[in-house]
Amino acid sequence: MSPSLLTLPGPVATPHWLPEDAAIVRYLRSRDARLRRFTPRYQVQLIKDLARIMPEGPARVLDIGAGSGLLGETITALFPGKSVIGVDIAPNALGTLRIPFVRFDGYRLPFADGSFDCALFSNVLHHVKPAVRGGLLREALRVTGGRGLVIKDHVARTALDHWRLWVLDVLGNARFSFMISAEYLDGAQWEALLREADCAGEALPVSAYRTGLWAWLFPNRLEACFRVARRRASV
Repeated sequence: MSPSLLTLPGPVATPHWLPEDAAIVRYLRSRDARLRRFTPRYQVQLIKDLARIMPEGPARVLDIGAGSGLLGETITALFPGKSVIGVDIAPNALGTLRIPFVRFDGYRLPFADGSFDCALFSNVLHHVKPAVRGGLLREALRVTGGRGLVIKDHVARTALDHWRLWVLDVLGNARFSFMISAEYLDGAQWEALLREADCAGEALPVSAYRTGLWAWLFPNRLEACFRVARRRASV
């Protein structure tokens, strides 16, 4: 990705207020019994990365493509001052979800301009058709006044990477009946998408989402987490 759009900071410490990994696991499993079948290492690392990169202090957050809503609920429960609303095209929210959840058409977010301080796309944009991605980013910038987007997604450098990521989507999403069709972006495509939305920001260094054999089969460089804002954000 072009350094004119994303800078790479040095190591970013996990905030002191975030609970230990074991406590995060307990919370996740207490809210979704499906996570008791395996160790949710990936989900814990995701939450830790988001804690490093989300706005500090109180913030209204829109979780776009919220899926079950569990991630947004966990942020509301564990991140001080954060309140999250989930929005998705599919009715996959937990039956006992503790945050508001809204359906939308995948194009127009049903919220007023500047309603949120931050919008979150967590492993969502690769499931959005390329022709729609730019418009959805602009919608997210509209409802945040251009102040900030937090994006966790993937970078596919090679044909093998595309295959690896498809396998990961099947393993991670099929068991929950979530979407598995996807078109992954390489570095140049991410740069073009951010340029189209007139965004710039910074990316986290690669985190250890997987270890051992899993990290060899599916390198952690496939994961990317960054925050961007419109270069001419409105107040």
